[in-house]
Amino acid sequence: MPNTQNRLLYILNLLYRESDEEHPITITQILERLEKAGIEGNRRTVAHDLEVLSDNGFDIICNKSRQNQYFIGERHFEIPELKLLVDAVQASRFISAKRSKRLIGKLSSFASVHQVAGLDRHLYADKQVKAENEQALYTVDLLNDAINKQKQVCFKYYEYNQNKRKVFKHKGQRYRFSPYSLI
Repeated sequence: MPNTQNRLLYILNLLYRESDEEHPITITQILERLEKAGIEGNRRTVAHDLEVLSDNGFDIICNKSRQNQYFIGERHFEIPELKLLVDAVQASRFISAKRSKRLIGKLSSFASVHQVAGLDRHLYADKQVKAENEQALYTVDLLNDAINKQKQVCFKYYEYNQNKRKVFKHKGQRYRFSPYSLI
C-alpha cells in the first residue's frame, strides 16, 4: 500500500510539473520516471493510478492514440492569470525585489516546467520604486487586517540619522487613524 500511495503522489506531481496541453506524457515516460525514482510500477498499475486520480477530481486529460498521452487539464491558475499575478508582484512598490523574486518563484510552481519560461516577464519597474525592506509587506498586511476588523492603527513617524538609528519625528507624537481602504 505505501508503494501505491507513493506512486500515486509521484505520478500526480509529475503530471503537474512536467505535463501540459502542449507537452503531454506517455505511460512509458511515466514508467521511466518511476524507475529513476525507485518506485515500482507497470503499464497496468500506472493506467489504473491515472484512472484513480481522475476519479478523485483531478483533471487528467488523455489524448487517445497508439500510445496514449496524458496531461493536467485545469490547473489552479491559467497561464494568463499567472502572468497577471507575476506582473502585479513585479510592479508592486511595497514588495522588495528579493521578496518579489521569491513570490514569483512560488507562483511559477503552479505552471509546468515548460510554461515557466513564459512567466519570465520583462516588465519595466524602476528599482528605486521597489521597497528596500521586507517590513513594508507586513505593514500592508497589518493595515488590511485593521480595515477588515474595523480597528484603528497607531504609529509614529521616524527616520534614520547618520548613525543609522531611529529618530522619531514630531517629538515622538503617536498618530491614530481608522483606515478604510488601501490605494
